[in-house]
This record gives sequence, structure tokens and C-alpha cells, in this order.
Amino acid sequence: MYQSIYSNPNAMMQDYQNELALIREALRKNPLGMSVTEIAKVLGKSKNTIGRYLDILLITGQVDMRAYGMAKVFTLSQRMPLSAMLSYANELIMVVDEELRIVDINENFLNLLHISREETIGKNLVYIRTPDVDVRELLETITEDRDTSAPVTLHVKEKGERIFTRKKIPVVFDDGSKGTTIILEDMTAHILAEREIRESEERFRMMAENIWDGIIILEHDTVVFANRRLAEITGYTLGELQSMDTLAIFVPEDQAKIKKKFHDDDLHAPQPCDILVRIIRKDGAHRFVYIRKTVLQAEKTFQFIIMTDVTDIKSKETELAMSEERFRMMAENIQDGLIIVEQGRIVFANRRISEITGYSDEELKEMGIYTSHTGQNGRKQPEQPGKRKGMQDGMKAGGKIPRIIPEEEHEMIEKIIHDAKPDSEAPVEFKVWIVRKDGTRMFTHGKVTAASHDGLVSTYIIITDITEFAKREKILQERIEILQRLIK
Repeated sequence: MYQSIYSNPNAMMQDYQNELALIREALRKNPLGMSVTEIAKVLGKSKNTIGRYLDILLITGQVDMRAYGMAKVFTLSQRMPLSAMLSYANELIMVVDEELRIVDINENFLNLLHISREETIGKNLVYIRTPDVDVRELLETITEDRDTSAPVTLHVKEKGERIFTRKKIPVVFDDGSKGTTIILEDMTAHILAEREIRESEERFRMMAENIWDGIIILEHDTVVFANRRLAEITGYTLGELQSMDTLAIFVPEDQAKIKKKFHDDDLHAPQPCDILVRIIRKDGAHRFVYIRKTVLQAEKTFQFIIMTDVTDIKSKETELAMSEERFRMMAENIQDGLIIVEQGRIVFANRRISEITGYSDEELKEMGIYTSHTGQNGRKQPEQPGKRKGMQDGMKAGGKIPRIIPEEEHEMIEKIIHDAKPDSEAPVEFKVWIVRKDGTRMFTHGKVTAASHDGLVSTYIIITDITEFAKREKILQERIEILQRLIK
């Protein structure tokens, strides 16, 4: 009889499961717990036999054990059925035994593999064939001993890569055999977003490190980024800038101006503000910088400051201003009149030319050379009515602005100015009578030269008043003629 029962493995397994079920039932009826002795007494078994069964139930997680001194009290575990966990979990869950046979799998995993439950349960994972996912990648995920926190990438047909975090949890089944629960959490969107952010940050860093302007980014008034160009402008490293007051790099006279400007403009954020100030480099040199600041209000407050070194530009502007001032002082103190013509218009006339003609600088610019106005191409335009009272005083009948140069001399003067080329070696000269604002006539000697700058031709006309010389020459000529008649 003994031989017939236990020579049958199925009968033996059935008896084993029945004994475990009797113990679970006893514990269910006693929710406060039972000792080994109490269970053995209720079931009529030896304590050693009950102890072995309880060890199996304890290992498989079906019972819990609490120690009270030397006594051990067992209670049923409060467990959620695996099927319920698989149904409600958002993760992809698969349970396999030691032979990699699929014991259970949830719908999310089935949707990824694009196969049915009937095609998976009880099947060895090695022999599963799916139309969308390479199962070899799944096998590597399950069998690899590498860090389970590392992301796992599965390539899904027509959907690209799917990225998961992986958890491997050892499990023990009710029959005492071991297996593994694989939990994959889909992190594709999160990881791709992080990847895009990193790529965007890398593009920003490459741009920031290669532009000609210095960049400072402050987070709540703390420097979190400064590019290489800023170090070149200020002479300070990022570490030094982070450890010092940002305003310390500016000259003391400009610090109050910066505070007021940025504070006033911050009230109107996010509109950018700008200011021209001076900094003190680490080596003590002063530089002019143009600052443009933008404030971004998000979860944190960021300030983006663009700093452009304009010292060379300011120096050139200063040199240009000084050069223009020297030119003006020279032009205003020479004894001859000076007119500069560009694109047919008078752009400069010195004080002496006003003395010679009787017209102010503004009136001369308004009148032009030949008539009241000249076009951009230098050709004569129809005369317009006078606009200023000072010019009205010099008008002739008919309300037209008078011509300084008599009409019969126009073609000659126009040709001279036209023929004055920038590459001419000697100035073109002329002598002509002009009509002053008060109507008197004056005899003048002129010299015309031209210069070209970036395609713009400037014509310089020097006018000398030789009226008195002409009068003396005329008187002398008359005396010579009288003397010649007397000699004859």
C-alpha cells in the first residue's frame, strides 16, 4: 500500500497540496495566529511535519511569522493575487520560471509583443515569435546580470525604439519552484525628452562658446553660466564670477546707473533692457561694454545678460569725432569759402562762404549750387517757393529763390564740377561773378577737387573773393588804356 501511493508523483503532489490547504484553512479560522503546536493539535499531525509545511508556506509568502519570546505565531499573509497585480499595473509585467517558460503576462506586455495570451502562456520565451519585437532583446533583458537600473531599449517595428527601466524580482511559486518577474516601465517619452534637452543644451553651449559676445546667465542672482568670451572681456573665470558680486566688475560711477536702469526695466519685464557702461578688467584696464538684459520668469527667475565689448568702436567714434572737430575748426578758420557737395547737394558750407555770399549755411544747403534745389543726381530741379523768412528777403520778383551764379555761367560751372574726378592730379579752376543776397555782385576765384570714399564722391569747392583785386586790376587797365591813348 505504501509503495502504491508514493510511487505515483501526481498522487504525492496532490497529497502535498492538500496538507498545505488544511494548514491555510486552519489559519484562516484563527486570524490572530496559531503556533506550530496548536496547528499540529488541530490537524492531528506531528509538530515536525507541520513545521516543514509551514517553512514551505513561509518561503512562498503564503504565511507570515511573528516571534513572541521562544514561541512562533503564524498567520495568513495578506497578499494580492498576481493576476490582479498584472491587470491593474501600468508597467509591462512577465513572469517566467527557471526554464524561461512564461507563467503569466499582462495585457500591456502582450500589446507590445503584438501576440495573444494563448500564444505565450506555457511557452518558452526562446521560441516565441513576434512580428514587431526582436525576442532576443527580451532574452538579454531577462538573462543579463548587469545593473537593473540601466535603461533597456527594444526596437519595435514601425514605431522606432522604446526605452524601459527594468526590474528583476525573484519569486517562489506555490510548489516551491523558483522564477523571475520582469517589470518594464516605459520611459520612452521621458528619456527622449531628456535627450532632446541635452541636445538643445549642447547646441546652446556650442553657440554660446563661439559668439563674439559675452554671456552671463543668473539664476536667482547667482551666476550659473558664463561663456569663454566673457572671460576674455572681463579677465575673470566662471568660478571667480560666481564667487563675487556681479556689479563689482563695473566702475563705481556706473554701478548706481546699472541698478536704476535694471530695476526700472525689471518692472516692465519681460521687455529686454540695454545700457552702455564701463567695466574694470581683472588686470585693471577699463573697457566700454554694451549690455542687454532679458528676464525670464518661470519656476525660477533667470536673467540672460549679453555683454558686447565696444571699446574699439567707442575709440573709433571718439577719434572720428575729434577728426571731425579738427576738420571743422580748420574749415571755419581759413580765409577762403568752402563748400562740400555730395550727390548733388551741399552737405557743408563754412562761415567764410556765408560771409562771401550773404546766405546762411542752411540757406545755401536749401538753395543748392545752381538754383534753389538740385536733385540727387546733381541735375537742376524746378525752383520752389522759399520756406524761410531769411530767404524770402533775398527773393526776386515772381517769388523764386535767386540764383547765386548768373544763369549764363551755369553750364560752365556744372561742367567743371562734373569733370572734377577723384583721380585728378590738379584742381579745376574757374573765375565767375556771383550775386550776393543783398544783390551786389562779387568776383570769385574757385578751385574744384573730388575724393571718393566707399563709392561716395565728395566734391570740394574752394571760393576766394577777388573782387577788390578785380577792381584794382580794372582801374589799372583803364589807366594803361588812357596812357596808351595819350602816347598815340
